[in-house]
Amino acid sequence: PEKAGTAQGMIIASPASSSSSSRARMMMQLLVASARKTIYISTPYFLPDVDLRRELKEARDRGVDVKVLTPGPNNDHILTRSASRRVYGELMEKGIEIYEYQPGMIHQKLLLVDSVWSVVGSTNMDNRSFHLNDEVNLCAFDGDITKELTALYLDDLKHAHRMTYDEWKKRPFWDKAFEWTGKLIERQQ
Repeated sequence: PEKAGTAQGMIIASPASSSSSSRARMMMQLLVASARKTIYISTPYFLPDVDLRRELKEARDRGVDVKVLTPGPNNDHILTRSASRRVYGELMEKGIEIYEYQPGMIHQKLLLVDSVWSVVGSTNMDNRSFHLNDEVNLCAFDGDITKELTALYLDDLKHAHRMTYDEWKKRPFWDKAFEWTGKLIERQQ
């Protein structure tokens, strides 16, 4: 750029790792664990493991507003979507809001925390991104950037269906069976 800006940020390169602590995973879990007001997530493949689900639920217990945006029926990996939907119930029981984007496949990877932290990049919230893939993210500490991204995120929510816990409980038997089949691939995702 012609003139350097004032935003503080860092690139988080996260090569494939057999460890449970890839750089992307550590960064995301730390931001979720330290959130005090808001956690907004957008990811096409939402398969958070037990630890990350625990952190999200604990954040909700602290009064943090937690929203997750995933693809709706227009999804390029239907089995991954099914495996993801299996865990919605335990999150919604805690008051975490889950939205499914309706117009088409949404593929953004975004984490916004407390109106000051923004993470954009290639990492999904799943084991494949955390362990098998080479990923890279920009983590910025800047209220202006986060404000702009939050406005875009909230606009996307206007085009999404908010799943309710009641709706999730009443889903058809075949959906539930397919979700549990998806659990078999969860470790591969």
